[in-house]
Amino acid sequence: MKALSWINFLLGLWLIIAGFALGGAGAVLAEEVVLGIIIALLAIGAARTESAALSWIVAAAGLWTLIAPAVINYAMHPSAKANDVVVGIIILVLGVANAVYRQSPVRTHTHA
Repeated sequence: MKALSWINFLLGLWLIIAGFALGGAGAVLAEEVVLGIIIALLAIGAARTESAALSWIVAAAGLWTLIAPAVINYAMHPSAKANDVVVGIIILVLGVANAVYRQSPVRTHTHA
């Protein structure tokens, strides 16, 4: 479903903007911008190729967005952490849904 990929593309753009808007600096800003670029580019690729593999990679990037603040453990403004958690969950769910949808066999109806 291309719509899910385009939503993830917009969420990738949001991560780039949020890096600056939510007072990010240094490693926090770099993480937000880099993840945003990666997610946006992968989502465009998934939308254009209808690739389940790219959708799985987008989902993995969403998971990283979700857990990165806890794993890396750098000082992050609470609103930036909350943003990463919410956006990460949404990207993860949409990426998985998109990948599963694209992997399911095409059903055709035959009229006998």
